[in-house]
Amino acid sequence: ELRPDEFCVLVFAWKCNAEQMCRFSRSEFLQGCRSLKADNLRSIQHRLPEAAAEALARPDLFKDLYRYTFRFGLASTPCPTSSEVRCLPIEMAMSLWQLVFSPREPAILQKWLGFLQAHSETVRGISRDTWNMFLNFSDTVGNDLSVYDEDEAWPSLFDDFVEYENDKVNQNYETSKMSPEDD
Repeated sequence: ELRPDEFCVLVFAWKCNAEQMCRFSRSEFLQGCRSLKADNLRSIQHRLPEAAAEALARPDLFKDLYRYTFRFGLASTPCPTSSEVRCLPIEMAMSLWQLVFSPREPAILQKWLGFLQAHSETVRGISRDTWNMFLNFSDTVGNDLSVYDEDEAWPSLFDDFVEYENDKVNQNYETSKMSPEDD
């Protein structure tokens, strides 16, 4: 009684250590059931929300789930900038961010997704490093980016995002300062 785009399904895939979306091998399914301490459908239904709540309550578990989500969605196509680095296609990464953060969305997420959508022609994929660092980034910068330090070792895509957001804020500030008499 779950939809594939529900957080609990992602948690179940994580517990199973599933390698592919929408497909569980027998051994993966059994591993997930053992991990949940569930031996029938009713116990899976009972324990899955508990496992989801525990993942949200414990930062170490959420970080593991978050990192698993990248591997789970990883496309077989290499990143355009390097044949050795594998990236998530931008649309897949955006969907997975929405899924993994669906129970508790960081304040910056919608701005981040808007930036990626606006730059989908130039940002072709999300590397593992960028994916992993976004969790720290979203915890660190808050909604207004006021504590962002460009001297930190953030991926350059974050620098571009902050510049984009600051430009939008500055344009809005300049527009709001003008009065009708200025026209």
